[in-house]
Amino acid sequence: MKTVNSLSGGKTSSYIAMQYPADYDVFALVTVEDKKLTPNDNGLVNRVSDKIGREFIGTVESDKTLKVVLDLEQEIGREITWVAGDTFEEVIRKKKMIPTQMARFCTTQMKFEPIFSWWYRNLGETVKMRIGFRLDEFERAERYNPVAKYRLSTNTFGQKRNNWGKVKWQIGEFPLIDDRLTHRDIVKFWEGKGFDFPKSSNCVGCFWKSDQELRQNWEEEPVKMKWFSDQEKKWNANFKLHRSMNEIKRIGLQSSMHFGGGSCKSEGYCTD
Repeated sequence: MKTVNSLSGGKTSSYIAMQYPADYDVFALVTVEDKKLTPNDNGLVNRVSDKIGREFIGTVESDKTLKVVLDLEQEIGREITWVAGDTFEEVIRKKKMIPTQMARFCTTQMKFEPIFSWWYRNLGETVKMRIGFRLDEFERAERYNPVAKYRLSTNTFGQKRNNWGKVKWQIGEFPLIDDRLTHRDIVKFWEGKGFDFPKSSNCVGCFWKSDQELRQNWEEEPVKMKWFSDQEKKWNANFKLHRSMNEIKRIGLQSSMHFGGGSCKSEGYCTD
C-alpha cells in the first residue's frame, strides 16, 4: 500500500516529511485572486505557478510557508506535489457566504478536496495517509474521517442535481502519536536547522486560531489579515463567532505569544 505525507509547511508536518519518508508528499495551497497579496518576489511567484500548474497570484497563508515547502523538497530529496483547488474568493462566491466556526467548509474545499482529486486522478487505490497530529493533540486523530464524499456526476436521470458517491480512500496514520512526540519535541528538532517557519501556519486568519494569535498576525501579516477583515465587511458576517477581525485588531497585544501549541479543532489537513 502506497504512503502519502500530508504537508502544511509548518514545523510538525515538515518533521513528518523529514523523519518518515513516504511514496508521495503532498501540499495543498490556499490561493486568492487579490493582487495585493502577491509576494514581492517574482522568482517565488514563478516557482509556485509552476508547482500548482496555473498562474499564482497570492495566498492567505504566510509567504514563508511557500519558501519552507520549496526548501523542504531540497532537504528531503523527494518531489513535493503541490495541489490547489478553487481560490478562496471563488469558494465564497459559490457558497454565497464566508466560512465560519458554524459553517466550516474552507478546509474541506481548499485542503481536503484538492488532495482527494489528486489521489483520484493519479492513484485511485487506498493509501496510508500520514497526518501530523502530535501526542498533545491526539483528540484530532479520534475525529479523523477516512471516507470521502465525492461528486460522481451532475445530471441524474435528466435532472440537474449531484449524484454522490463515497469511498474509503485512505487509512490514517499518526506516527507522532505512535512515537509519543509533542510540540516541544518538534520545536527542539528544528533548532539550528536554518528553516524560517512562519509563526502561524496555514491561513493567517483561520477562525480556529485564538484571538491573541490573530492579534499577533495583524502585526506579522497586516495585508493578509486585512483581506479577512474585508471579506467580513463584504459579506456582513464574521469568521469567528464572537468578534470580527477588525475588533481583534483593537485588542491588547500580548507581549509574549506561544504559537503552535495544538488548540486547533480542524479535522484532517491543517496541521502545524
